[in-house]
Amino acid sequence: MKKIGSILCIITMLSTVFCIPDIASAKTLGDLENELRQKEAEYEQNKNKTAQTQEEITQANQEIVRLQTSIDQTYVDMANLQTEIDYLNEEIKKKDQQMKDILHFVQISNGESAYLEYAFGAQDFTDFIYRVAVSEQLTRYNEQLIDQYNQTIEESKRKQEELTKKQQQMAAEKEQLEEKKKLLGQQVIDLEAVSVDIADTIEYQKEVIALYKSKGCASNEDISTCGRKVLPQGTAFYRPTEAGYITSEWGPRDLLGRTWHEGIDIGAGVGTTVYAVGNGMVASVVRYNCGGNMVIVHHNINNRYYTSVYAHLSSVAVSSGQEVTRNTIVGYSGGTAGGYDQCTTGPHLHVTIATGRFLVDYMNWTYELNQKYSINPRSVINFPSGLYNRWTDRISAY
Repeated sequence: MKKIGSILCIITMLSTVFCIPDIASAKTLGDLENELRQKEAEYEQNKNKTAQTQEEITQANQEIVRLQTSIDQTYVDMANLQTEIDYLNEEIKKKDQQMKDILHFVQISNGESAYLEYAFGAQDFTDFIYRVAVSEQLTRYNEQLIDQYNQTIEESKRKQEELTKKQQQMAAEKEQLEEKKKLLGQQVIDLEAVSVDIADTIEYQKEVIALYKSKGCASNEDISTCGRKVLPQGTAFYRPTEAGYITSEWGPRDLLGRTWHEGIDIGAGVGTTVYAVGNGMVASVVRYNCGGNMVIVHHNINNRYYTSVYAHLSSVAVSSGQEVTRNTIVGYSGGTAGGYDQCTTGPHLHVTIATGRFLVDYMNWTYELNQKYSINPRSVINFPSGLYNRWTDRISAY
């Protein structure tokens, strides 16, 4: 089972991590109510930030559409320019050939120089000058026309290069916007995940406040003082199942202590009856994708406060605020992988014992806190030593 830090912190999802040991700092129901209001304000801020991020995504989408439209238009413009260039090149070829044909005709027709014949066929000198000028103008006009065609082609090529650069620039801008959109999308996912956590925190914070109020606690009462009126007295812890064996111990799961198991795993088939380990009060019943159905119980054992957690339940038989004894059935074991319970590899029951009464904030629950407050269940519950050594009742000593 993955770290029960995630389980404990989700078990009640309340507004502040606080564990009340024997000597506790003063915390009243009024404090919890203030923390609830802070969480509600945080929830609204998170919603506003999510909406703002969504608006940025909408704007990015609009800009991407605009850029793509412009990019598509540049393709059209470039294609039109290329068509124009091809047309002008053809016209140059035609004009050049036409002039060559004319010159060829006037220069070599009848085997003589018709051009010179035309020029020297003038009636007088003035007519001669005129005829020479006409021939020169014809040649000059053709050359000018070809020059104009060439200039137009060069201008079209320059425009094509500009369009290509513009297209590349817009494509780069579009790529940047796509990346920004991707990052904003991830921000929305993260914000929505936080929003869910805060919403759960608010829900369970209200539940616990209502629970203590229903037991007669006033808003100005210290939780530790009020708790004495709430929690039934008990004298010992008992094994949570009539039969079973431990498959995974509490503590570090590797030599370096990089992962920490905050409880024990008990081999039990699906549907095995699970009892409260001692007298107490159900603080919360939750269902979460990492741990499945879970029950958290607060205990007062010999004037010391404890919290017990039962995870991977196939079903729950108690409700929040219910007083329980060591013989109360809290649920039935599960642990089948898949579905809503993502943190299990097979049927079993996970049990955590912690000193104090936990009202847990998911965002602040850390390995340090887990290792500080969770204790080895063997220290308060009598189990056979070692792994896979079976017991067959809840009370025999080993």
